[in-house]
Amino acid sequence: MNYIAVSHFNGEQLKLARMAAGLSLAEIGLALDVTRQYASRLENNSNPSESQVELLSELLSVKSTFFYKPRVKTIEAEQCHFRSLRSSTQTLKKTIMAQVEMLDSHFVSAIEEEIGFPEVNIITAEDEEFNSVKNIELLAERARKAMGLGFGPISNMIKLLESLGCLVVNLADADERIDAFSIYTSRPLIVRNTAKQSLGRLRFDFAHELGHLIMHQGMETGCRTTEQQANNFASAFLIPRSSFIAEFPKVRGTYFNWEAMIDMKVRWGVSLKSILYRAKALGLVTNEKAKSGYIYLARNGFTKIERGDELMADEFPKMLQRAIELLDNHTLEKLLKDSGLSRPILKSRYNLVLPQARLRSV
Repeated sequence: MNYIAVSHFNGEQLKLARMAAGLSLAEIGLALDVTRQYASRLENNSNPSESQVELLSELLSVKSTFFYKPRVKTIEAEQCHFRSLRSSTQTLKKTIMAQVEMLDSHFVSAIEEEIGFPEVNIITAEDEEFNSVKNIELLAERARKAMGLGFGPISNMIKLLESLGCLVVNLADADERIDAFSIYTSRPLIVRNTAKQSLGRLRFDFAHELGHLIMHQGMETGCRTTEQQANNFASAFLIPRSSFIAEFPKVRGTYFNWEAMIDMKVRWGVSLKSILYRAKALGLVTNEKAKSGYIYLARNGFTKIERGDELMADEFPKMLQRAIELLDNHTLEKLLKDSGLSRPILKSRYNLVLPQARLRSV
């Protein structure tokens, strides 16, 4: 992507970089030794001095040229699918959105012009296909059929998503307060929570976000209804009902067969909690019995990390990293220069490994 530099300092770019860094206007003012009001004026296109631009560049880990580029496309809240968590804050959501916008519009778009990513191949659902739990079950089965999956376990959710043309990225600031995040602009993008330790829960998050991408394009999500729809889709997509009913271990009197459930968990790549949830939804156990299972997991310290997690192989996004590795050195250096993003920010914030420059540093 060839950016056309603007002739003046672009306050919108400062605002984007500031939000991505999670800093307030007061903190910008403190770093520049000016008032918050002055910092606010900079975001409304007042011109800083050269020394102030250098300070902002260092503080926000971007090149000074970043502030003289147009803001290509602004990501709005209604385009995004966030898991609705009580502890998540609007400030954190804005930070994640800004980080995604910086990566997508200033780096990924340019790479995609050089390296062809897989064509986006995600089905879309009509309203009537997810207006009931039964219909969501059928929709999940239709999605599996369209992806050629059959009714067996999905070995790698990230690999599946990338094969569908989704871009999965790491974000260091996507902590436990943000379970998952997805957005559908030019191509679907899903943020991987690097802080989450349970692979089963992480895979459920990916299936949940796939459900949003299939069912809720053009809809604002985060309410109880859309979150429950995405949860129902994730459960049905990860373990189809016929397979689940056939494999769910029978309850021994008043006790769950936890050893058999752990085997099932590892085979299907899900959490024990989600197995209980699915068994309840399909009528294989009562609400009271499922509740006793949740209590057992909580009492034994299995709310975040469960037994069997150590037997499951972690999954990592590869599509963007491989695209970077396919670029020749000259092209990569040019893309970095045009983006205005620094090597340190791409490594620390997005967990991307860039080969060392063999040309003059830019």
